Amino acid sequence: MTVAKIAMQAEEFRLIREYVAESMGLVLEEGTHKGLAAKLSPRLQELRLKSFAEYYSYLKFSPGRSAEWQRLVPLITNNETYFFREAAQLSVLVQQVLPALKESKLARGERSLRILSAGCSTGEEVYTLAMLLLESGGFTWDWDVRIAGIDVDERVLDAARQGSYGERAFWATEPHLVERYLKRQGDRYVVRDILRKWTSFTQGNLLDLADTAAGEQYDVILCRNVLIYFADQTVQRVVDNFGALQRSGAYLFLGHSESLSRTQASYRPLRFPGAIIYQKRETA
Repeated sequence: MTVAKIAMQAEEFRLIREYVAESMGLVLEEGTHKGLAAKLSPRLQELRLKSFAEYYSYLKFSPGRSAEWQRLVPLITNNETYFFREAAQLSVLVQQVLPALKESKLARGERSLRILSAGCSTGEEVYTLAMLLLESGGFTWDWDVRIAGIDVDERVLDAARQGSYGERAFWATEPHLVERYLKRQGDRYVVRDILRKWTSFTQGNLLDLADTAAGEQYDVILCRNVLIYFADQTVQRVVDNFGALQRSGAYLFLGHSESLSRTQASYRPLRFPGAIIYQKRETA
């Protein structure tokens, strides 16, 4: 059945735009109201709403607002990702960061490693990190390793937990790694238990991580290609939340087009060939 497109007025777009920014920090660009209207028109028809003003009220006040928010999130976010994305950064992680962390932890008598993938989408990054750690061989004996993925979209988290991917997800992955860590099931590849033992996925909002990640201190946080959708004020808030989950000397990885130069002084940039990462400064 053809869904009739409902026009979105400028004031309606403003209200929804402000609601999305307040709820998850995402900035809907000006001039995108037509595309947004096309994506949301089926929801209005299903809910028997006549306008986007009514839809805004539904999001704000309806008893079903929580479930509707989960339907809205995938319509306004981009979850496209793949295994071994941004290889230059991953090389820095393996060759520089992990050895430094291991040395400092052993000097303190510690044998635990905590990594967070913030905005983990369908899980490719989380499982990539598990592969890298296993391949490094440095944390496999008597180490307590946990790699957590957090995302606001429960739908993509379900896919991450299933750990089933098509061939397109592996275009940047060495074939021997696919064979070693995934098993073929028809036209899909499913992650093996050796990856699952270190990994977990939790629904959470980057604007409010206190409850989601309570009690954890992460040695490495990756939040790549997420902050580009946020305004500077929101970036500051999100990175402050990361800082509360990290001790001095911990590491933060952002996407190659993202920077903290305008918003953050608590992390210092570390420059490597083809990659910039950030390290939390010593606190006063």
